[in-house]
Amino acid sequence: MKLFIGASSSEMIPSKYVEDCTKLLEILLKDNDLVFGAYDKGLMGVSYNIAKKNNRKVTGMCSEFYIESFKTLECDKELITKTMLDSTMKIYQESDAIILLPGGFGSLYEFFTANYSKICNEINIPIILYNSCGYYDKLISFIDDIFKEKFVKESEKNKYYVANNIDEVVNYLNNCK
Repeated sequence: MKLFIGASSSEMIPSKYVEDCTKLLEILLKDNDLVFGAYDKGLMGVSYNIAKKNNRKVTGMCSEFYIESFKTLECDKELITKTMLDSTMKIYQESDAIILLPGGFGSLYEFFTANYSKICNEINIPIILYNSCGYYDKLISFIDDIFKEKFVKESEKNKYYVANNIDEVVNYLNNCK
């Protein structure tokens, strides 16, 4: 499978997330190829390094805004788009599943865009929100409130999967194959 890994590019995140996500990435990128945002720092850099170590194919994807990031990477395929929106659309074409690790605004953008695209039947690939060490607890609670307050229809529920541990991610992916 080609897995899009959305994640933080920050090198300042707490080590508990790096340690937990590294364990997950070691499992996922042993037998799967990587599609990612083409940055060599933070959890993005961890995913890149693990994929390269395991001789997996790496597709780096970014908008022109981040083109400098390709200078430090050796990707099998480089996709440069005009905008982040174009880049996000390419993610769907290049990936068999979307996995979002702890991240910042970019990861949230990728999550909400993928989820809404799935609601609108524009994509039909698995979306996994990895709640490493409870990172997404407040977001999950907020989304639950959106449903409780009836801001969205019940039919729009369950378009993504929340995994709270490594086994849940692996089992969900295996059931999707």
